[in-house]
Amino acid sequence: MKKKARRVRGLGLMSLVLTGALVAGCSATDPNSSPGTGDGQADPDAVVNVALGSDIDLLDPHMFRTDAAYVVTANVYAPLLRQQFEEVDGALQGTDEYEGGLAETWEISEDGREAVFNLRTDAEFADGTPVTSADVKYTFERAMLGPGYITALLPFVGIDKPEQIETPDDHTVVLRPSFKSPLFERFMTFQVFGAINSAEAEKHATEDDPWATEWMKDNVTPSDAYQVAEVARGRETVLEPNPNYWGADEVKNGGVRLRVVPDPDQRVLLLRSGDVDLVDSIPPRLVPQLEEDPALNVFRLPSSRITYLGMNNKIAPFDDERVRQAISYAIPYQDIIDKVQYGYASLAKGPVPPAMSSSAGEELWPYETNVEKAKELLAEAGATNLSTEFVVRQAIPQDAEAAVFIQDALREIGIDVTIERVPDAVYFQRLNEHSLPMFLHDWFSWGEDPFFQMSFLLKSGAFTNYADYSNPEFDALLEEGTFELDPEKRAEISRQAQEIAIEEAPWAFLYSADYIVAARQGVTGVTRPFDQTLRFEHLSKSE
Repeated sequence: MKKKARRVRGLGLMSLVLTGALVAGCSATDPNSSPGTGDGQADPDAVVNVALGSDIDLLDPHMFRTDAAYVVTANVYAPLLRQQFEEVDGALQGTDEYEGGLAETWEISEDGREAVFNLRTDAEFADGTPVTSADVKYTFERAMLGPGYITALLPFVGIDKPEQIETPDDHTVVLRPSFKSPLFERFMTFQVFGAINSAEAEKHATEDDPWATEWMKDNVTPSDAYQVAEVARGRETVLEPNPNYWGADEVKNGGVRLRVVPDPDQRVLLLRSGDVDLVDSIPPRLVPQLEEDPALNVFRLPSSRITYLGMNNKIAPFDDERVRQAISYAIPYQDIIDKVQYGYASLAKGPVPPAMSSSAGEELWPYETNVEKAKELLAEAGATNLSTEFVVRQAIPQDAEAAVFIQDALREIGIDVTIERVPDAVYFQRLNEHSLPMFLHDWFSWGEDPFFQMSFLLKSGAFTNYADYSNPEFDALLEEGTFELDPEKRAEISRQAQEIAIEEAPWAFLYSADYIVAARQGVTGVTRPFDQTLRFEHLSKSE
């Protein structure tokens, strides 16, 4: 068997490697040193106050939920492995290196068909119950057979049957994938595979609800650094350090108070007044004033999030590739970045944005704004007197602003666009019905892998392929590249797939917005992991 390096939580002993998506020239650091600006002495008992833009709807780790709910589950459920971090511009950027999470050590066979995880013998749930291999097995089985969407993830790593999970003793988990996957370790860091207390969940299971779905909407069984002390929906959620967490002495704060503040202007006011210590989900228009405030730090990192103009390829006139290409040429991309995103974004230039490995858009993307070229393509398609409904979310003001730029640009080439701003419930209902002719949507992939990204967004028949794009050659490349083990071959296959998607323009590829978090001076340890969900144990606060 191939022996994996023994990785422990104390990252000061490790040398971290700067990887593709990071900025060249930054040095490695120990996350426990809490990089950032602040001259005061950090208080390990200080409670960090965070303002979030959404409320918690439910806490089941295997169900779709709000951003705030993902923040909670990411900090209360411990996966087998964790992503390592490296300092970039004062924040902690996730890398492609891994360390032990719930598993203290692990070994993967050369053929990738056996992975042995040795659990920490001191791992306990918040109630003091030991975390055992039975809990890990239950978590994976629930992901495969129970509620929610996680069953769609496991085939990427060749695990889709309970028989592939063995528990020879209380502290050993053996996974037997059906093939060797380049994504295996990466997926083992995902929060959705964080250990659930199987005994506690099973107490609340019923014949009609065998996976205790109703109970887990409002309850958690913490196995990670925090436990939930209070949930007051519409107001705040309080996380306290898990007293039984194996790495309790490495948690840099005395807890986190998550305040629900939907209004972004109010979030910013609370930060500037000192009523909260950290905010995310900051509209670009507000970032400049935060950067000018000497009492604050703004952490800005590249993001793999992509915002695109979706055109349903099954609805006329978007069933004609030339119409989609014409629209792609007409869009004033730089105006949208400069005047809507205030410069806090980069051109996407394809389905794999610049911050993601093997992004090829810089080389392949032809759609510099060119009104005459757009008109030529429409004439070639025989497309005249075109009109369309363009749907955006009321909850995202910058989407409506971008829509106006797009509406004006398309009017110039002879396409009449009616913008409809709708509530989220209406938007997502129609999005999931695949009934929107033209729409703005944004997406980022947890694993930041190009094939994972393109499979969800553009593969034929994928539920989240909201543009209903379909190309068998493209699909075949995704199938080949997803499981290719040679990094150079994988990158070349990714490039070939991107070339097809860019040429056929199922979307207009707009921009990749920066990952931005703002905090008071003295707050350090801001993280940017694969899933772009803050991990709180690194946060420290000084006065």
